[in-house]
Amino acid sequence: MFEQFVQYILAELRLIAKAPLVFGAAVLFLGAIIWAALRWRYSGMIERRNYIIALYKARLNGATPDQAKAKIDSLEGQVVSLKNREWPKLTPAAVADFESVLASQGSHVVSVLPTDRDSVFFARDLVDAFKRIGWKAKRDVSMNDIPDGLSVWPHDDVARAICNALMMATGALVTVREDQHLKDQGTYAIGIGHKLN
Repeated sequence: MFEQFVQYILAELRLIAKAPLVFGAAVLFLGAIIWAALRWRYSGMIERRNYIIALYKARLNGATPDQAKAKIDSLEGQVVSLKNREWPKLTPAAVADFESVLASQGSHVVSVLPTDRDSVFFARDLVDAFKRIGWKAKRDVSMNDIPDGLSVWPHDDVARAICNALMMATGALVTVREDQHLKDQGTYAIGIGHKLN
């Protein structure tokens, strides 16, 4: 069986040796057909890959992969930093504690002054809690810069009670500040500045 196979191969080689030009042309022709078929089949995929690569190069402005990774890491750090600035919403238990501390203080007028969008939900929770205990509360805007953290104006016993209630509800430090104008009006203000980490 093996000898027959060897004899067959030798006969074919003798046939090729008698007509090498025809055999070479046939091989080249067959190779060209295969090459054209593969090129036609994969040219769309290659063009799509080249387009994606060019798009990434344009977005990266010629940055190396290490530089691109560093930029992405930097952006992720900025997102985390911004997320940490956001004041959390008050939990129902914190709202209940807040209301129980301030309910005995009587009814007062209070303005809640959020600095930016990071404190909007927290400001809404405070206004709602004040209204539930009978205070005249509203969310307001300030033309002045609000210090970072939580601040309460003016400095008196009710402001200290508000300060204690805020510390219990948020765990954040609260500063009581002096303001004679608000004191004369009998109005309280709570400033929600950028959250201190």
